[in-house]
Amino acid sequence: MKTAIYRAPHEEFQYRLLACLMRPSLALRQLWLRLPIGSFRLRLTFDIFPRPHYAYGVFHAAEEARMLGVPRISVIEFGVAGGNGLVALEKIAEEVEKLTGVAIQVFGFDTGRGLPPLRDYRDLPYKWQTGEFAYEAEGVRKRLKRATLIVGDVNETVPKWCAEPSRVPLGFVAIDVDLYHSTVNALRIFEREPEYLLPRVYTYLDDVIFTSRYLGELLAVREWNAAHAHAKIDAITALACSRFFQHRWLAGMFIAHFFEHPRYNDHTGFLDHSGM
Repeated sequence: MKTAIYRAPHEEFQYRLLACLMRPSLALRQLWLRLPIGSFRLRLTFDIFPRPHYAYGVFHAAEEARMLGVPRISVIEFGVAGGNGLVALEKIAEEVEKLTGVAIQVFGFDTGRGLPPLRDYRDLPYKWQTGEFAYEAEGVRKRLKRATLIVGDVNETVPKWCAEPSRVPLGFVAIDVDLYHSTVNALRIFEREPEYLLPRVYTYLDDVIFTSRYLGELLAVREWNAAHAHAKIDAITALACSRFFQHRWLAGMFIAHFFEHPRYNDHTGFLDHSGM
C-alpha cells in the first residue's frame, strides 16, 4: 500500500527554521513552552500549553460554573490513544481548580483497540484505517494521577457513564474520535438531564479542518443539531479575532447550547474569550 508523502527530516528542520525567522513570535512561544513561567491567565492568553484548546475549554467551563455557583464539574476527552492528551487535561484541571475554586473530575474514553471498523464513506476511509491509534490501556493508566480511563465501545460506555447518578455537571468535552459513527455515539454524552450539564458546554472537535460538513465529526454535529430543536452545537463566532496566535484549534472550538436548561438565562457576565 502506498503511503502519504510527508516532509523529510531535513525538510522539517528547514520548515521550522524558516517559520521562526518569518514569524519570530513562534520561536518565542516554543521557548516559553519549554519554560512555562507566568500565571495561568497569562499563559492562556498566549497559548503556552501543549494543548491550548484544553486550557481554553476547561478554564471557561470552570468560570461559567463559578459564576453560576456550581461547585464541581466534569471534563472529558474522547479518543485517548497514547494518553498525552489526557495527561495534559489532568494538569490543566489541577491548575484551573486552584484558580477558580471549582472542583474538576477528569475522564477519558477510548476503545483500547484503536479505531473501530469503518462502515462507509462518512467515516473517511480515504483518511483513516481500522485499528489506527491502538495502545495498551494499562500503560496509559500508569501515567494518570487523577483521571479515570474508561475503555470500551463508546456506544456502550457512554450510556453507562450517563446512567451513573453521582455524576457532576459536564463542562468541557474534547472529541477526537475521527469517525462519523464514533462521533455520533460520543455526542450521546449530551443526552442527559439538565442537572448533569452546564447550560453551555465547551466542546472541542479535533477533525474539522481539511474536511467537509458532509463527513466525519462535522456531519455528526449537523445531524445532532437537526435532531434537537432546543439545543445546538455551534462554533464560537469570531474566536480567532480575539486570540494573539492563529492556530488550527480555533476552528474546532464549539459550544453546546442547551436553551431549555433552567439556568441558561442566568446572568454570568461577559466571559473574555481572548484570555487577556
